[in-house]
Amino acid sequence: MSFGNDVRTVMTVSLPQVPLATTVQLAYSLAVVFTFPLQNFPALEIVCVAIERLLSSGKVGGSSGIKRNMISSCLIVGLSIIALITMNDLDKVVSFMGSLLGIPLAFIMPPLIQNKLQKDLVKWRRNTNILIYVKCVECLDYKL
Repeated sequence: MSFGNDVRTVMTVSLPQVPLATTVQLAYSLAVVFTFPLQNFPALEIVCVAIERLLSSGKVGGSSGIKRNMISSCLIVGLSIIALITMNDLDKVVSFMGSLLGIPLAFIMPPLIQNKLQKDLVKWRRNTNILIYVKCVECLDYKL
């Protein structure tokens, strides 16, 4: 708020045009470019396996590297198109993703994880965790 209404959604764009700010912008850009493969590897792996199972009618194994590379390339191109379309509405995309993924991570997953990890959990606590899960799912209007 101290910077006023001139602050843009991407904070590094709002920095003054001095050499230090340019260095920060360059370092941030390099960090994003070099961590992109690491960020997307788990999701790409899950999607590639799921698509290969669908295409091979449930048979697993013997997948070719070319098929996997084509699936990964299509997903990356799709992400790029989404990024280009939503480039000017980054704040809305971040809000949407936060609400879509943040709520389950914050409220639904912890009780389920506790029930799974603690086998000697007292019955009332296990039932409370299940109740929290059910109520959160009802509030979010998800299907069980």
